[in-house]
Order: sequence, then C-alpha cells, then structure tokens
Amino acid sequence: MDITNYLLVCLMEESAEIAQAAAKSIRFGLDDSHPERVGETNEDDLLEELYQCIAVVEMLQENKNLKTLTNEEIQCIKNKKKEKMIKYMSYSKEKGQLN
Repeated sequence: MDITNYLLVCLMEESAEIAQAAAKSIRFGLDDSHPERVGETNEDDLLEELYQCIAVVEMLQENKNLKTLTNEEIQCIKNKKKEKMIKYMSYSKEKGQLN
C-alpha cells in the first residue's frame, strides 16, 4: 500500500469516528460523558474526532495527494453548504420533521 492509500484509509476511519461521536451526542447529549472518561464530554470527543480528520486531510495535502485550497475557496465551500443546510432545514420544518 502506498502513502496515498494509507492516508485515505485513515481518512475513512476518522470519518467513521466522527459519525460515531455524532451518534453518541444525539443519543446521550453533547454534555454527557462516558463514566470511564471523566471530564471528557461527547462534545469534546466530537471536536477531537473532527480535528483528527482535518489533520489527515492536511497530511494528504502536505504529501501532494490533495490540492490545497485557498481560504477564499474554503469559505465559499462552507458558505454553500450552510445555505444548503438552511434550505433543507426549512423544508424539514415544513414537513413537520424538525422543531
């Protein structure tokens, strides 16, 4: 396996860990914590997983496997996503699925 594939597998794993942390936050709340992890909330865990994923993306960029976007490009992508989220949140409210 080459470094690109290795890092892509790590990205997949980190993405799955984000999903797991988000699911636990939904089930138990962001402010809840596992009894064996005193002082570390589900919010802390979710943020840690998100930034670990970002670290893998940065490694892919540093190794020239992924292009590095400008801050403007990143902000544009984020703004488009936020607009889309707001649009579909509104639709979900109309359908009675979101309070």
